Amino acid sequence: MGVSKDGSSSSGGGEIRPSASLEYLLPAARVGVYIYQALAATEELAKLQKMGDSDNSKMEAKIQILDNLLVTPPSFIKSNDPTVSRGDPYNNLPPLVGEVVAQKQKQKERKLQSIDVGVAPQLFEVGELMGERRAWNRIVKAEQARENASEVRRALNIYTTNLNFNPNKYVYSGSKEEKSKLIREDKLPTARDVIRSDLDARDLYRNVVQTGLDDAKAEFLYQKKNSFDDVSELLGILKDVQVAIDKWFSFIPDRDIEEALEVVKKEQQKS
Repeated sequence: MGVSKDGSSSSGGGEIRPSASLEYLLPAARVGVYIYQALAATEELAKLQKMGDSDNSKMEAKIQILDNLLVTPPSFIKSNDPTVSRGDPYNNLPPLVGEVVAQKQKQKERKLQSIDVGVAPQLFEVGELMGERRAWNRIVKAEQARENASEVRRALNIYTTNLNFNPNKYVYSGSKEEKSKLIREDKLPTARDVIRSDLDARDLYRNVVQTGLDDAKAEFLYQKKNSFDDVSELLGILKDVQVAIDKWFSFIPDRDIEEALEVVKKEQQKS
């Protein structure tokens, strides 16, 4: 199930996917390249261990690469990169004013859909919206704190929070039979449902990437204290991180990914 974008960006199968401009994808592309580099170095180190290579200089070189990557990772966000962008659902209007405007919009939507909720619920709707706004502000503040603590999280969020969605349209990718069944049961998801599901999936894989990289660093430091007797655990962690970052990128049009990786490749050649 893909969500249509204003100006539409599509992938090979004709599926329309939400996307953002190239500059928003670059921080995440740097994270992706970094993960593949860390995995490649770990695989080479594991191979040297398995072969019982007596040339310690080769192992030390791979360990130093991993130390540079996992203990002192490079910056994924440059000074000229865009930032995380979260739209205020109340259009930055003052308290109460924003809620009243939101209530009028909800009333308009219900009228268009011929939904009558009665008078009583509408009397309390502004109060409920004020509570929702306070909850939204708490969520945003907590996420900003998490972003400040993890550049990986912030790099992926820069892209996700700047995605362009069409809030009124999506492309259903299931079978005709499934779609007909959902329509009969009045369970066909709205565009907003699909957008929320799309964002939740992206955030799930982002969390796996962030946690996995934290675990990889901890495992590397543990192995460092134990003379790197066995890097299989580190290798397993980084393979899981690779799967998660691939899943995260799977939501993005292939052409956009290729362009971003080309830019990152040129950046690394210059440095």
